Amino acid sequence: MSKNLSIIMYHYVRSVANSSYPNIKGLEVDGFKRQLDYFQENNSIVSAEDVIDASYNSKKLPANPVWLTFDDGYKDHIDYVLPELKKRGLQGSFFPPAIPIIKGSLLDVNAIHFILDGMPDEKILISSLKEECLNHGISEKEYNNLMDSMDKKSRYDTESVIFFKGLLQRELPLEIRRSIVSKLFMKFVRVTSENDFCQELYMSEDDIKKLISEGMYVGSHTYNHFWLSSFNYNLQLKEINLSMEFLEKIGAPTKNWIMCYPYGDYNNDTLEILKKLNCVIGITTKVDKVLLGESDPLQYSRFDTNDYPQ
Repeated sequence: MSKNLSIIMYHYVRSVANSSYPNIKGLEVDGFKRQLDYFQENNSIVSAEDVIDASYNSKKLPANPVWLTFDDGYKDHIDYVLPELKKRGLQGSFFPPAIPIIKGSLLDVNAIHFILDGMPDEKILISSLKEECLNHGISEKEYNNLMDSMDKKSRYDTESVIFFKGLLQRELPLEIRRSIVSKLFMKFVRVTSENDFCQELYMSEDDIKKLISEGMYVGSHTYNHFWLSSFNYNLQLKEINLSMEFLEKIGAPTKNWIMCYPYGDYNNDTLEILKKLNCVIGITTKVDKVLLGESDPLQYSRFDTNDYPQ
């Protein structure tokens, strides 16, 4: 029996090399299958319910437990992940943000991924970003101050990419961010219809209901997939409540439920809200094992799929 839990984080799982977007940082389907082989040979894959019981009811998990989590509600998850999990008799936990499914809206995080996929090189990336910032009323001094002050440490991205993501995901005012992302997306991704693009990228409401009917767990990834700590208490509460309404509509758990923080981001206001709303587990992007009985259940760490053999 083990008190150490490893939570694994997945995003894109697809035939990346043969897709229209071969530079997307995704996991190849065959790599996903090999990784499941590895976990089944070396670990014990546990369910969301197992983790809740171990966190609160002193349930003993089997040796080397691993919990599989899938973020962002991608169509990949219904097309490739679900069939493989079903074939092996495994449960996965899925965390879709609500707005792409309800309104067919493209998340900024995904628009940025596909801009980066279509960008010829990083010099063009940064010059295009600067040009749009200046066009949107950001002074050159403000732009340079942001570039100098932003933390650019990352396990996977270059400093230029981190700056690009940070500016367009968090640092600039929301309306300016969204306008710049939209312009760069249409310029470099060159899709004819954002709505059609979203239908190909994200699961539908029926897809998510199918996950639930097949025994998978579905939890909250908020409504808009914003950085929660950039909002005040009331705006965070609204964001989370909208997500809870979505979960209730699709038949997912809304009692003793699980939150997956967008970008792994949260603050004390977030934790207070989750406690009031009876959230039992919150999962982050901090990289470490969870020590059951000692780690705060609302601040569980996760490993990336790239941390394990594929």
